[in-house]
Amino acid sequence: MTSTVLVDIQEEVTCPICLELLTEPLSIDCGHSFCQACITENSKESAISPEGESSCPVCQTSYQLRNLRPNRHLANIAERLRKEDGKLICWLCERSQEHRGHHAFLMEEIAQEYQEKFQESLKRLRQEQQEAEKLKAVIMEKKTSWKNQMEPERHRIQTEFNQLRSILDKEEQRQLKKLEEEERKGLSIIEEAEDELVHQSQALKELISDLERRCQGSIMELMQDVSDVMERSEFWTLRKPEALPTKLKSVFRAPDLKKMLRVFRELTDVQSYWVDVTLNPYTANINLVLSKNRRQVRFVGPKLSGSHLEEHYDCGILGSQHFSSGKHYWEIEVTKKTDWILGVCSNTVGSPFSFSQFANNRNVYSRYQPQSGYWVIGLHHKHEYRAYEDSSSSLLLSMTVPPRRIGVFLDYEAGTVSFFNVTNHGFPIYTFTKYYFPTTLCPYFNPCNCVVPMTLRRPSS
Repeated sequence: MTSTVLVDIQEEVTCPICLELLTEPLSIDCGHSFCQACITENSKESAISPEGESSCPVCQTSYQLRNLRPNRHLANIAERLRKEDGKLICWLCERSQEHRGHHAFLMEEIAQEYQEKFQESLKRLRQEQQEAEKLKAVIMEKKTSWKNQMEPERHRIQTEFNQLRSILDKEEQRQLKKLEEEERKGLSIIEEAEDELVHQSQALKELISDLERRCQGSIMELMQDVSDVMERSEFWTLRKPEALPTKLKSVFRAPDLKKMLRVFRELTDVQSYWVDVTLNPYTANINLVLSKNRRQVRFVGPKLSGSHLEEHYDCGILGSQHFSSGKHYWEIEVTKKTDWILGVCSNTVGSPFSFSQFANNRNVYSRYQPQSGYWVIGLHHKHEYRAYEDSSSSLLLSMTVPPRRIGVFLDYEAGTVSFFNVTNHGFPIYTFTKYYFPTTLCPYFNPCNCVVPMTLRRPSS
């Protein structure tokens, strides 16, 4: 193929608009062909009628865009010509029939152009590589962080469910112990009735035998001690047991797990605000003694009785911490104590009170009320649990499980002080709600006249 012929062919498959080899060529009725993108853009720019007619860029013949048709023949020729470009050939091949008419250049002439293009591409690709490395580091950091979050959460889930299982196990043992106690008491009553019946049966058997012997014997035997025998015979009556147990007093009902989970979750939530509370020795009553770590307080005053007992109900002490905002939680051990008062109070009323302040009060506990700056609950005389909400009386609280450990939760902004029976899986005891705290609050502790100490628990202990 001669050079002239190749040039002519190349001109035939060159777009008159972009002057490059045709790409997806479209032909119009006049016979001219163009790249699809070129003629489409030209049609948009040169429409001369509402019907969308345009004119050929070469001969100005009118055409409509919908009449353009693909020219596969020219597309194939243009593709074959493209494949001829960019090949490395030796000087002998340049003169061969295959490459006759092709434009050839020395490699040195075009190497610089490609070198510059490759350098630009290399620079861009290296930047992309750096970005990829940075992204890889970020992804690895996220992966490590994600994994690090999993283990503590897995441990927390396992811990909480183990605690729930522990709660269920303890409840099971409590119910079984309760059943065993009821069984023991019931059997004791039945066995006493059984022993009594055996005793009466033996006495009745002996009386019958005595009467039979008298009736079958001599007159002398019949009349001997006749009055005593007649009295025993006429007045003998079988004594029946008053009441034998027939049904269990209480039938076990499975605990409300939803309620237990809700209560446990509530306790877990407030325990997240646990603060390390210690006792303030400068606020202690003279009848109190503190441990060295200031976590334990006990009553050491003289034993009093009658009206003098009132003095010992003012044996209070404050915590060292002051709260004027936020949420705070702490726990107090009151195991085996027969009297105690605890909660929070305003720091303006925290100093020890003298007995004279109680002289005219009919109720020894009347000052432990919100109106006086106290938000407290207490135990008195071993069994009376009370919340001091009202100025004239206190509210009697019902405890299914006597608390050995009590949690106190202060939400300053919400105006609430809540008490939890940690011994009974965190069930709520009482909540003072919707109060406005005008001053700073302090934890308040009062061991009363009970010598058993009150002990502050360490966080999460």
